[in-house]
Amino acid sequence: MSLLATDAAATPELVTSTRLAGGAITVSGPDGYCIDPTTLRSTTLGGFAAIASCNIMSGGQDGPIVEPALMTVTVSPAAGAAPSPADLADALGATLLQDRELSALAVGQMASGGESAFDGSDPRHWRGAFVIGSHLIGVTLYAPQGSPMLGAQGAAFLNTVSSAIRATAIPDARASAEQSQPSTELLEARLDRLFESRDL
Repeated sequence: MSLLATDAAATPELVTSTRLAGGAITVSGPDGYCIDPTTLRSTTLGGFAAIASCNIMSGGQDGPIVEPALMTVTVSPAAGAAPSPADLADALGATLLQDRELSALAVGQMASGGESAFDGSDPRHWRGAFVIGSHLIGVTLYAPQGSPMLGAQGAAFLNTVSSAIRATAIPDARASAEQSQPSTELLEARLDRLFESRDL
């Protein structure tokens, strides 16, 4: 992805928040981070958005200087409880370096797979997933090599964005009791949706 490029001539119009899944899920970046509207996809059931530094995406024209990072948010229909960091690592075929139980979600640091996010990105990256009503939310954070975002700061970033999503989500009456008792088939289906088109 080119979200960390600094070509001001090709700068898209930046936004601070957007709605996905028919307006049920609101995604916004922390201070200094914006959503690139060129990455947005939204349907009645899901969607995708990418968050990065406003300053970098605007070629230095907008926003304060913050740590470079790229976060993706994928929304898809839920069919049970969210996959754990270990489940996500297994689906990627990656080693799980560490996991953390945060206030908004459980996240795991993957040992590989992040190197393709953008030029200079570290193979290590953070992933997590959580369920709100009938929606499965997958979040991923990529950072440059040597970035503090590869450590606890990156996990906290995911937690901040996820907390905001939880706080602004529109309640969905279609959530079912099966979310607390996922079968193997349901888990495989959820992972397929999260990794569709390498969104997460």
